[in-house]
Amino acid sequence: MFRINTNIMSINGQRNLFRSSRDATSAMERLASGLRIVHAADDAAGLTMSEGMRAQLAGARQSNRNISQAISMLQTADGGFEQIGNMLIRLKELAVQAADSTVNAANRSAIQQEVTQLLVEIDRTAQSTTYNGMTLISAGSTANASIPLSFYVGDGSLTYSQIIFFTMKGVASGLTNGISIGGLLFTVGVGSYASLTEAANVVNNMDAAVRELASLRTSVGAVVNRLQRAQANIQIMAENTANAESVIRDADFAQETAALTRAQILVQAGTSILQQSNQLPMNALMLLQG
Repeated sequence: MFRINTNIMSINGQRNLFRSSRDATSAMERLASGLRIVHAADDAAGLTMSEGMRAQLAGARQSNRNISQAISMLQTADGGFEQIGNMLIRLKELAVQAADSTVNAANRSAIQQEVTQLLVEIDRTAQSTTYNGMTLISAGSTANASIPLSFYVGDGSLTYSQIIFFTMKGVASGLTNGISIGGLLFTVGVGSYASLTEAANVVNNMDAAVRELASLRTSVGAVVNRLQRAQANIQIMAENTANAESVIRDADFAQETAALTRAQILVQAGTSILQQSNQLPMNALMLLQG
């Protein structure tokens, strides 16, 4: 039966050609972008999962940078503490020398000149040890000054605390009666080297100061070690999250190439069939000619 008003075969061919063209377009979009999910409609549930993972991954990467910067900051502070520690040891060494009867007044005068310079340099080192414009280890004119620090080490996706808190205790010299280290005052001054008895007292004070400064460095080192472990953990989390997000969101090129080839063949076949179906009603003219 020939019907020319409604060409069902042509309509069927158009529908199948539209579907094949849509599949080819989708495969080409995925190959061009490298993504399996180009539009939300491609996989609504997968998009929700991958977007959450992308946010988690962004937080993990920034956290990794935070930790690297925090370690650099603390290592800068530790470097300043190390130099101050060397000067404290030298102050103790000079006190031991001044506490001996073999040293005369002229010798003590020379010792006191070096002590003066060391005390000034301790304070200068504390004030000039900075990171990103922030003074790290100077207690200034306040003997008990300290610097509260907090380092964000998580990716922001969990509910438990993701912040490491640490208080950096300061060092100050040039005070009227000694050197402040971590809020403890150790009596020392130029006049402290003027006699055997006073110099002997300085020996004990500087020995205690060296131990206190070492305690501050130990605290800094402990936090650096913790940050390094946190960084290793966040890097593993970032790697695994990136892999999981890739599985959900990224295109499989082998699969998409095969899909594109199939769709292109169907488009070509559909175009040919549609052309032939559009010509079928022409056969009705043969009936009129007969």
